[in-house]
Amino acid sequence: MGKKAGEDTTLARLKDLLIRPEKEQIRRIEHRLDNPMIRAEEISRSLPEAVSLSLLNGSRISRALQPAIDDSIKISVKKDPKSIADALAPALGPGIRKAVISTIMGMLQSLNQVLNHSFSIQGFKWRIEALRTRKQFAEVVMLHTLIFQVEQIFLIHRHTGIVLEHVVADGVLIQDPDLVSGMLTAIQDFVNDSFQSNTLDDLETLRMGSDRSIWIENGEHALIAVVIRGTPPLDLRTGYQEMLEEIHIKAGSALENFDGDPLPFAIFRQDLKEGLQFQKKDETKKTSPLLWIMLVIILSVTCLWIFNIYTTRQALNNYLYRLENKKGLIVISTLKKNGVYHIHGLKDPMADDPENLLKNEEKEHLKITGHWKAFYTLDPEFILTRAEKLLRPPPGIKLQLSGNTIHARGYATQTWIEMFQAMACTIPGIDKYNDDMVKNSDKIKLETLLEKLKAIKIYFDKGSSNFSRGQEQILESTFKTIQTIQTLQYRLKSPVQIIILGHTDSSGSEKLNLKLSRNRAEAIYNHLIVKGINPAFLTISGISTKIPLADEKSGDDQKYNRAISFKIFHNPSTQGSL
Repeated sequence: MGKKAGEDTTLARLKDLLIRPEKEQIRRIEHRLDNPMIRAEEISRSLPEAVSLSLLNGSRISRALQPAIDDSIKISVKKDPKSIADALAPALGPGIRKAVISTIMGMLQSLNQVLNHSFSIQGFKWRIEALRTRKQFAEVVMLHTLIFQVEQIFLIHRHTGIVLEHVVADGVLIQDPDLVSGMLTAIQDFVNDSFQSNTLDDLETLRMGSDRSIWIENGEHALIAVVIRGTPPLDLRTGYQEMLEEIHIKAGSALENFDGDPLPFAIFRQDLKEGLQFQKKDETKKTSPLLWIMLVIILSVTCLWIFNIYTTRQALNNYLYRLENKKGLIVISTLKKNGVYHIHGLKDPMADDPENLLKNEEKEHLKITGHWKAFYTLDPEFILTRAEKLLRPPPGIKLQLSGNTIHARGYATQTWIEMFQAMACTIPGIDKYNDDMVKNSDKIKLETLLEKLKAIKIYFDKGSSNFSRGQEQILESTFKTIQTIQTLQYRLKSPVQIIILGHTDSSGSEKLNLKLSRNRAEAIYNHLIVKGINPAFLTISGISTKIPLADEKSGDDQKYNRAISFKIFHNPSTQGSL
């Protein structure tokens, strides 16, 4: 058993020695396959060479990557269009400017040419010819002034008939894009159906009407079709032959392996544009008077436009200056939208209406919409105006502002004084009030009425509690006086107590006089109660002859003691609820 175990150990060691390199290699392969970072690093080293080899062997990798690249560009544009625009702006800007300038110059050149011939004898002849032949006047002018012009050049793949590149001369009128497409299709069909035939290999020129021709230069894989108006020199054809040879030299492989994509041949656009040549008849260049008139009109309109802008800006600045210097108004911002100036700011309720600051002549140039939010300015003038509006002082009161304290002086009712004390400090910009110089007109009136009441006497018939004749007016006056006193004491919270004193003359017994005097006081009391006086403020007392109202020196003096009088209890310093 020991020998067999030793043999197994030796065999195991031998196996390990034999297969250890393979096991180590397998372990490294597994580690490489399980680690994506290692594979990514290897692909990054080989990817450039693979792309280069693929481009040399064809454009399959381009077609494979194109959908992913298109999707990436679309996502980038949707996510951040500004960055894409910023990246393309340096390249697109010069091209756009150049195209715009070329278009404008070509338009002016054509316009000047047409105007030069519009108001001349020759021009009238050509206009009659345009009416007779039903051609445009500009086309007739071009026919008579041009020797020749290369209008269009087509670079066409010889075997498929596909247009690889196409250029058109400036000023050539193309009325309908479908017409151009039909012409291209016709040329393609012509190439496919005719030029590949052995009998038509030498076909080099086609005539189109009386003034157009098509030159065709054939190459091994491509051909050039040149549309020419007029009669060109024959040596011009040599230039197109050399152009076609150069295209074959630069792109012979791409033409031979053409897969239907014309994009790689866009590099020849500039070369084709250089072949758009023309030659005009010699004539003295002159500028049409109408062109000068149009330039003057354009210049005048431009000057008027600039003047209007200046006038509008000046009117706006003047208006804003008045707003900014007007108390109670604060301009925050000014925005122009759709020809309307929107002015945002703050406005004190006491400030003038901003629209009233706009003059009539400025309204002709400005369309203004104000957006004003309310605020309270702490300007003393506005604080005092605001206080007068809120407090509504009576005519006898004058308000003055000293710092953040408002002073009142003059005569006012108790109601206004209480309102002043309650509201003065609630007005923005006022922290204190002073009413030491305000005299209470209600108190003064109360004291006056009390004195008036003390002087009133109401007389009775002898030995009776009936009023004497002619007392009705005195009774009504007494009622109104007491009624006003009652109202004022409530308002002033200053209680008044009125005692009605009944008097008699010295005739008769004391017992009868005492009863009679009380009856007379009750008669006045009942009269006032019936009229609506609160009985809580009235007291009656019969005093007979104890306090005579007059000395009875004769019989006529006794009538002055047959009366009632009023006694008042009032302490102005006492304030309380009634």
